[in-house]
Amino acid sequence: MHPYRIAGLVLGAFALLTGGFLVVGLLLPSGWTAERTALIGAPPETLFSLVEAAERWGEWTPSPDSGVEIFGPEAGPGSGRRWDDPGYGQGEFVIVESEPPETIRYTVEVEGGSIRIEGALRIERTPAGSRVHWREDGHFGWNPLLGYLAGRMDELQGAQMEASLAALQRLAESEVTSSPD
Repeated sequence: MHPYRIAGLVLGAFALLTGGFLVVGLLLPSGWTAERTALIGAPPETLFSLVEAAERWGEWTPSPDSGVEIFGPEAGPGSGRRWDDPGYGQGEFVIVESEPPETIRYTVEVEGGSIRIEGALRIERTPAGSRVHWREDGHFGWNPLLGYLAGRMDELQGAQMEASLAALQRLAESEVTSSPD
């Protein structure tokens, strides 16, 4: 067989596999949901003070290291963070709804909205403190490569949510024990 024919067959097979991979990625769902719950030994009011202000999110959940700008009111609807960081890209987090001391809703947009997340934290009073329910619904748009990732987001984002809830728990419980009350 002629070397050009072999090269053509190899390149053709590669193009077919790559095209098939991209088509399947486009057909996969690009939406995802992750949800986690934690019991925290602090009253809802203490927890709410840590989640209603966008600036405080950096104390208990991963945040960009550079290019961060806090904007809007100190807390509640409109309180937000913008960033332009090499590891996180460009994005914006904004609290869109606040019902003290029970619910915070927020949106996250990354890279001009190509990735969009809507999230909510619900805080319920319990005899031992609070139960925090955290849910995020995200959408990766039409990126065929991220279609493959969407199916694993409950696992991947869920692990990050669990780590953040553990940090929120440590922070809230330390605020309760250091409180002069």
